[in-house]
Parts: sequence; structure tokens; C-alpha cells
Amino acid sequence: MTVPEVENFRPVADVLPLERRDFPVADKTLTDPSNPLALTDGEWMTLNAGEQLVRAADVATPGNPSVGLSFPLWAEQGRFDVQAMADRKMPILWMGSWEFETLIFDPAAVVGSGAAITAILQGLKVATVTIGTRNFVGIVGHGGGGDSAQIVGHVTRLHTANAGFLRMRGGNAF
Repeated sequence: MTVPEVENFRPVADVLPLERRDFPVADKTLTDPSNPLALTDGEWMTLNAGEQLVRAADVATPGNPSVGLSFPLWAEQGRFDVQAMADRKMPILWMGSWEFETLIFDPAAVVGSGAAITAILQGLKVATVTIGTRNFVGIVGHGGGGDSAQIVGHVTRLHTANAGFLRMRGGNAF
């Protein structure tokens, strides 16, 4: 599986109740599309102590799990205004309930006490995944009661029945 240039994180339900919030990116070079490690729609982000976006896990280490609250990056593929802003703000899905389809996941990865993604309503967590030859911070299966990682969503349609996309429902309201 490879991540295409377009639409690798797309809404399937009404997006009106979402609260999308823009935060400056800690490493501004990650907003440059020519950077081989550039941020991609559907990657998972968190905030550092300076309220700047950073990847939720170390992208250099496949299988590295997220350690805190994580939010999906939804930069609405094709936007170029980020390059024009001095602080390079990127949007994340901050609050509200949502349902999206993503290609940024690894259905077979077992991270920590996790499990492969095999069932509808299975919990999902964030970790570094390898797709093709590149690492992303994406989705892997949660292991249930023995897994202490935060559940960020639940499977609503498996990738095997959805043209390769994993459909998930999630959201943070705090």
C-alpha cells in the first residue's frame, strides 16, 4: 500500500459540527511539500509545551506509540496558504465527533499491547507506521483492556471492504 498524493484522509459524515483549530507547526520545514518528511493529511499530531504542533510519535521509529492526546491533521489537501503564513499554522480536528476514512494506518501492526485491526468497533490508537518506504504517524489497533494507550477512535468499516480505506469514528471533547 502507498499513500497517494491526494485524498488520504476524507470525511464521510457531515463536517459541520467539527471544531477545527489551527496551531503553528514547531518545525516549519515540515510544511514544505519538497521535504521528504513533510506532514500529510491524516497524520496524528499533538501539542508541545509551547502550544505548537508536533507529530504525536517519533516518525523515525516504526512502532513507536503515541504518549498523549493526539489529533488528526486535516489540512484539506491542496491548500497552499500555509506556505504564506509566517507561523505556518496547520489545522487539526480539535473537538467534536467525526467519521473519516484514512490510508494512514497499518492493519497488521501490533504495537505494545495492541492487536491487528480485524473487527468493526475495535478501538484504535496512534503509532508510527511504515507505508511503502516512508514512516507516518498513523493508526494501529488497540489491544483492549490490557492496552494503556489512549483510544482515538473506533473502526466503522474495515479496509478490506472499503477500497483500502479504513473508516473510523472518533473525536475528543474535553
